[in-house]
Amino acid sequence: MHELHPKPSGGTIGLWCGSDLPGLGDQIAARVLARELRHRLGDWQVRTLAPFGWTRPTRADGGLVAEPLGGRTPGRVRELVESHHLNVVAPSFPLGADLSGWYGEDVPAQEFFTGGLGVEPEALCLAVRVAEEVPAGLVEWMARQPLASVRDEVSRDRLRAAGLSPDVAVVPSPALLVDRLLPAGDMRTRAAQLRQLGQLPPEGRSYLVVHVPHTSFTALRPAVAKTAELLAIGDVVLLSTGAPVPPDTGWRALPADTVLEDRLAVLSGAAAVIAVDEHVAAAAHAYGRRWVLFDPKAADRAAVEQFASADRVVARPSGLAAAFRRTLKDDDDRAPKAVRRLDEHLDAVAVAAEEALAARGGCATPRLAALVEENRALRLAQQRMRDRIVADRHVLAERLLAVRPGGPELAEERRLHGELARRHEEVLAQLEAERRELAAMRATKLFRWTRLLRAAYGRLR
Repeated sequence: MHELHPKPSGGTIGLWCGSDLPGLGDQIAARVLARELRHRLGDWQVRTLAPFGWTRPTRADGGLVAEPLGGRTPGRVRELVESHHLNVVAPSFPLGADLSGWYGEDVPAQEFFTGGLGVEPEALCLAVRVAEEVPAGLVEWMARQPLASVRDEVSRDRLRAAGLSPDVAVVPSPALLVDRLLPAGDMRTRAAQLRQLGQLPPEGRSYLVVHVPHTSFTALRPAVAKTAELLAIGDVVLLSTGAPVPPDTGWRALPADTVLEDRLAVLSGAAAVIAVDEHVAAAAHAYGRRWVLFDPKAADRAAVEQFASADRVVARPSGLAAAFRRTLKDDDDRAPKAVRRLDEHLDAVAVAAEEALAARGGCATPRLAALVEENRALRLAQQRMRDRIVADRHVLAERLLAVRPGGPELAEERRLHGELARRHEEVLAQLEAERRELAAMRATKLFRWTRLLRAAYGRLR
């Protein structure tokens, strides 16, 4: 007799990320790596964990459920080790940094992103960046990992300067593989919906996407207008990934909490993209868009140079137009090599996951426990999605009415409503006239003098 519910044969990966933040890189890292690891490992489960997780939901996550990491206590460390065959760390924010700057409050999980688990098997860092000031705990954590990797040479050099002896691999941003997660062809339908909502120009009109920086947009705005003019692009669309959208620019703007799929639909159809961080640059590169990185502090230059030429990076707004002209002659072949390097590293991570499962004898107990927890999380996510759908329907109706003041059905309904209102007013006026006429008749002498006769006549009838 066959079992109705065969025991699962795969393992479980805990993916530590920052998906409870609204940034594009925060969302891409979790989604892309989960897809790539599942593709390589088959029936394995990838559980997403973030500093606050579902206790601090953001509309930008599109319903992605992340478990809270919580504080780095012995009990929580033991739970993470027992529940996962491999823990993979891949946040968009730098390891060792003060996370309160990203979250706006103290982060209980801060120590996890500075010192890892502190036990064997250790959490594995995958394509991370390292803070400028490297804590000693981070160096010790990296030394315990056989496959640690960073996504720029600056991070590797910082670790070496802090005393790390083992070599650390340098691999590009996972956002370079975003077209595998959401192919450009699948984004066309969503882009058409955004056009209906007025968030994108009409079909056939090209547009320039501008990634809104967290700093002042005032200095960048004139250069954006000039760049669009020189590129013969008629429209500009502002794409926010957490920063507030500047008011009264005269350009279309997506809300700051727009879901990942909508943001990528806008990017994939753009004629050109002005990025202000490595994640938007990598996503635009993955979709084959013309892009330039505006990087006044040189914070993302090293990460971008893993897959593109430094000619695409500018430090001043005045250099945007010239940089776009250089992209026409850009024949740099770094991107294919970068993708191969990232694929090879992900293959090695998958092998490490299989070895970790074999070391435990393929035990299914942690896997079953993970499924129970994931089922609970899924129910919570479904309820959140229902609430979101209701809210989005109201927003959609309001925007459609704003874009299209009225269709045939709405016009007919308004006509009938107006006619009914006029008829109601006429009836009220007629009743008021009859009331006045009756009151006037009752006030006459004849009506008063014949009151007794009318009463007697009424009794006889």
